[in-house]
Amino acid sequence: MGILLPRQLKIVSLYFRKRRNRRLCELIGHLYREKGKPIDLIDIGGSLVFWLSIPEDTRNKCSINMLNLPGALENLPPAEERLRETVKMIVGDARDLRMFSDQSFDMVVCNSVIEHVGNWLDMRAAANEARRVGKRGWIQVPAFEFPLEQHFLLPFIHWLADPLQVNIIRLFRPSFKVMSVDDQYMAVYHTRPLTRAQFKSLLPNTDMLSERFFFSKSHVATW
Repeated sequence: MGILLPRQLKIVSLYFRKRRNRRLCELIGHLYREKGKPIDLIDIGGSLVFWLSIPEDTRNKCSINMLNLPGALENLPPAEERLRETVKMIVGDARDLRMFSDQSFDMVVCNSVIEHVGNWLDMRAAANEARRVGKRGWIQVPAFEFPLEQHFLLPFIHWLADPLQVNIIRLFRPSFKVMSVDDQYMAVYHTRPLTRAQFKSLLPNTDMLSERFFFSKSHVATW
């Protein structure tokens, strides 16, 4: 069984998520009014759970395309299956969007994805592709500065070397312990929270906001 977040931190996380979503809804609403009809939006590596947290009236202002690796969205619960019928599903890789021409979409959304695509070169490729295909954009990543790693939900581990991370996660996550060593290291390798400086380097000349709860908790870039 995983270590539960303190109730207070859950409340704080929900508060930040709602506030973040509100800003996204405002941006979508602004673009919708400018265009006068639903905007063409691509969610890179997106999840249907995320869009269920967005009000339906905002979803109706978008023609949502959702790009994921093969098999990413299978065996979904009923609410997600119903939403899936309204979304165009695309198989692809965030690091290589050559199937789309420059400025193909009115808006790009990428929520907690870039930190999972691989090493620095992979993240840079994904950021560059998002900027290339989207006239406007909204990209969010968890902050390296925050002491609680937000994927495995263990404190401080993302500040340690990969072998130490793997050993610590094995102690506290039984489901992780039964994975192969290769899968364990791949899981850690593909979980890379970013500092504000790193994120700004990946997405220069964007408006950047760092949400703070004592420490920076997440970073959001918009353009």
